[in-house]
Amino acid sequence: MPERKVALLLRISQGLKGRLADLAKREHRSLNQQIEFLLEQALSDVVKNPQNNQQRAPGSSEKS
Repeated sequence: MPERKVALLLRISQGLKGRLADLAKREHRSLNQQIEFLLEQALSDVVKNPQNNQQRAPGSSEKS
């Protein structure tokens, strides 16, 4: 049995939506599929490299 999908209201800037839509088009995905793919990829990266993601606030930039 496939996993049940749920609706989620997401508020993002128009610019970010445009960039996501462009990426989705290039990768032959719907906007929804692209967002879901990127979220899964990001979560997978966090699980694989938890030490790189600890104590980092959203939107913060790392200095080199």
